[in-house]
Amino acid sequence: MTAPGPLAGTRAIVLTQAWAGTYCTELLAFLGVDVIQIEVRKRPDSWRGGYDTPLAKALEAVSTAEHPWNCSALYNSVNLNKRCITLDLQTDAGVQIFKRLLPFADFVAENFSPRVLGNLGFDYEAMRAVKPDIILCSLSAYGATGPWRNIPGIGGTIEPTSGMSALLGYEDGPPLNSGQMYPDAAAGILGLGALLTALHHRDRTGEGQYIDFSMQEASLCFVGEAALEYELTGAQRPRMGNKHPNFAPHGIYPCRGDDRWVAIACESEGEWLNLARFAALGWAADVRFQDAPARKLNEAALDAAISAWTADHERGTLAERLSAAGVIAAPVIDAGELADDANLRQRGVITDVDHPETGPWPQAASPFAFSGVENPPIRPAPLHGQHTAEVLAELLDVTPEEYERWVADGVSGMGPPD
Repeated sequence: MTAPGPLAGTRAIVLTQAWAGTYCTELLAFLGVDVIQIEVRKRPDSWRGGYDTPLAKALEAVSTAEHPWNCSALYNSVNLNKRCITLDLQTDAGVQIFKRLLPFADFVAENFSPRVLGNLGFDYEAMRAVKPDIILCSLSAYGATGPWRNIPGIGGTIEPTSGMSALLGYEDGPPLNSGQMYPDAAAGILGLGALLTALHHRDRTGEGQYIDFSMQEASLCFVGEAALEYELTGAQRPRMGNKHPNFAPHGIYPCRGDDRWVAIACESEGEWLNLARFAALGWAADVRFQDAPARKLNEAALDAAISAWTADHERGTLAERLSAAGVIAAPVIDAGELADDANLRQRGVITDVDHPETGPWPQAASPFAFSGVENPPIRPAPLHGQHTAEVLAELLDVTPEEYERWVADGVSGMGPPD
């Protein structure tokens, strides 16, 4: 299967699941990689949910939404443009099929704990014995070496162990997690970069390689300046909520309506004067706000004054008018509103994807646009095991009869094991 895109003709056999690994490989699928995702019948991807997970209420009236594990919003958001096959890699037949598929792959990606691939019998050295130039990217919580190598982790546990949680929260409050499993997305993006680098290296030298990727270390990259500050000064950066170490105002302020907010920041004297002129409440003449140090010293009073002013305005209109006046401003919107964002819609980043069971729903699609290269069309996330017969016939010349024998033996198939 070849799709357009800058990486058209590249194929991946991936064992990724949940978010970090699946997001990484989805980004590669958006670039034209034929991503063949291996799942298993007896334990579906955690983001599909269990076989007894109830159908989402929003889908109860959708006649085609038959199987909850194919209708998970989580799974379907990070597996666009992939093909899904099922193989039980704890069986000899499953392992042999995997090894037969390996020569057709440019790279393999997985996000198990480090010991899992070895236990299954095909770590990097075993893969190299089958395909010498194979690239293996292992995205684990803490990396394949070190005292924490076998400790499992998810975004919610990586945030505190990477130092991120120490920076999140409000003044005089406890450390907080983001609530968004941020390290998974960070790992997915940096994992994409690692794989692109390895593919480029292989194209230049013919050499494959093993990428030992740590989610903790990826997350540390995003708080690197705070870590370096501590190393150099011994000072732990305080939690500041939405504030900035130097700039004021810098925060979100209430607007008209229920839970409506606008973000406003002034990073220069010119931006501050633009805000003061726009509000026309005499802020520029207030000695407490006369320059950046004074505004920072009197930030509580400044925030109170701005909040009282913004409370009478509609957030979208205010943000638009402030931006036009030369002030950094934006409405604070939720995920549902983001799905209707005009700019993202126009650019095709948010698009309606018609899934065979759920029907059409908005999805975050490819963030890439390349001149002179057509982007692959956006396809829905695959049904569980949807492409097994297709992929095995295409790459291994497996007959329908052979495939049905593997289904009968529980090696492959769709949905719950019989």
